[in-house]
Amino acid sequence: MQFLNPAAFYLLGVIPIVIALHFLKLRRRTRLVPSIMFWLSTDEDRRANVPFQRLRNLLLPLLQVLFLLLLIFSVARPALRIPGFMPGKAVLIVDNSASMLSEEMGKTRLTLAKQEAQRYLKEVSASGGMMVMVTNSPETHIQQVFTTDTSKLHQAIADIEQTHAPRNLRPVFDAATRYADSPQDKIIFISGTFENLPDISLPVQEIGVGGSAENVGIVRFGVEMLEERYEVLIGIQNFTDIPRELDVQLSVEDVPLDDRTVSIPSGGTKSVLFSGDPSGLEGKVLSGHLDIDDDFPLDNRAWALLSAIPQLRISLVSDNRKSLLSDLLKSYGDHVKLDVVDPVDYHGTGDADVVIFDGSTLAGREAFGDFSETASGSQLVFIVPGNNLPYIQEDTPIVETETTLVRVIKEDGNHPLMESVSLQGLQISESMHRVLPLWGHALIETEKGALIWLGSRSNTRLLVFEFDAFNPEISDFALTFPDGPQFIYQCLAWFEAGTAPLQPLQSQGSGTRHAFRTGEPVSITLNREGRTLHVQKPDEEAVKLENSVFTETDQIGVYTLFADDRQIERFTVNLLNTTESALSHSPTPTTTDLSIDVENGLQPMRQEIWRWFALSAFLLLLLEWWFYSKPRN
Repeated sequence: MQFLNPAAFYLLGVIPIVIALHFLKLRRRTRLVPSIMFWLSTDEDRRANVPFQRLRNLLLPLLQVLFLLLLIFSVARPALRIPGFMPGKAVLIVDNSASMLSEEMGKTRLTLAKQEAQRYLKEVSASGGMMVMVTNSPETHIQQVFTTDTSKLHQAIADIEQTHAPRNLRPVFDAATRYADSPQDKIIFISGTFENLPDISLPVQEIGVGGSAENVGIVRFGVEMLEERYEVLIGIQNFTDIPRELDVQLSVEDVPLDDRTVSIPSGGTKSVLFSGDPSGLEGKVLSGHLDIDDDFPLDNRAWALLSAIPQLRISLVSDNRKSLLSDLLKSYGDHVKLDVVDPVDYHGTGDADVVIFDGSTLAGREAFGDFSETASGSQLVFIVPGNNLPYIQEDTPIVETETTLVRVIKEDGNHPLMESVSLQGLQISESMHRVLPLWGHALIETEKGALIWLGSRSNTRLLVFEFDAFNPEISDFALTFPDGPQFIYQCLAWFEAGTAPLQPLQSQGSGTRHAFRTGEPVSITLNREGRTLHVQKPDEEAVKLENSVFTETDQIGVYTLFADDRQIERFTVNLLNTTESALSHSPTPTTTDLSIDVENGLQPMRQEIWRWFALSAFLLLLLEWWFYSKPRN
């Protein structure tokens, strides 16, 4: 309830005056007495009327005070706030990403977000119905389709599940824009932070939850088996404003193996290296754990399977004597087996895991054909392929050569292959550019077009350089330290992951095999052979594989792949996301008076009830008159 004229409550000061007048009023009766001796009783009555000695006729002042209260409430114009009416449809998006599990004020941000969503439903109604969506979902972002049934909407919000995956807002906002297709429709986003929201055509009402949180988390975790030892590298970042000292523990199959004590400055990072004898540890799960109590325990642990890295077979088809590529490939690791082949001697991919074609040799289109299955499942790199690129129709626009100096002006910093890599401003003296196919994705661009791009076709991964990246006379790409080599290493890790039975559909951020990140789809390339495959998640839920892609990597921990009832593979899923661990917070104050929120598309919806108070005061006045004016015996 709210009062449209709260100044009327100043009239409450009249009530003490009325009570005081009631106590000060003398109540004497005229009596005929035959003798003065009865004046003594009259004198006793006079003394009895001294204020506060005796309360007489108590009901009358109570009725008068109640009458004044009802009258003052009526003048104050009380009004009830009813659900605000919004024309069009409403799409309510609740953030259920990993950072929403931060525990603040005794509750997680997700719990607070669900409470805000429930409150919003009570205060707002949409003529076209309301839809509930979530930011993270393995199948669809829709939690509840458009409906005006508030009970279904409340239940849908209550059923929102927590996930350990980082948030990816572009898909859910694009979907919300398609569903909210009218200017009157509205999108409401409830989250703990509103940084980097996608640009969409409709305005977004932001409702913030939570507050600032303190966290120290694992942001990098790598396990490697060498010939005579294992190495575990744990990267830890302090997201607080004060230095922190903590214990880092290493376990094998949850049994403690080693520990370290580290000090991390405010906002700083620290790398901890564990190394030892790998005897008896191959094929087992190693885990790192931070012994610390903070607001976000989700990133205090990470897992990885300790397994020997298989040989990476790379075939380099090239006669380019000026290229530095072979040296970069060899420096990737001791497990690389590099075979350099002259183009005239090339007769197919053979058993190579990665084939690199340096220049527009006959090993391009002529080797594979336009859409041949010969290269299916291969990992291919083309350096300055010109028109000799497979999987491209011959009638596509001709590739143009650029002999003037060009500069990198745009790069996809969000793509995992570009993680910690920046080639902004890199100059190239000679390059090519083309119209990318629909399945191509640009990583680095100049003002002329895509300079480095990638794509997948018929189970084949392609990486294309439209310039001689490894010739120092053309560009300093290979000499740009550490960005150039780092980019090549990350590309090789991406290719290497594509040769494993368990493959990420996106690029692999680290070289650790059988290790994925939350929310990352996993391609399972094992031959079913009539067997039923299912994956057991860390919470022991069994998920049957209907196809070769497993999408429910929404929990951190160890996953197990079964064929029928036989265990055949294990893999791990970790958060390892600096953005989520930072727990950035940018709350927007929620609308306190939704009934008059015209700017947010709500019509003023108020119901004044002062008439009921006025009518009650009038009826009370009639009751008082009837009670005190009726004849008495």
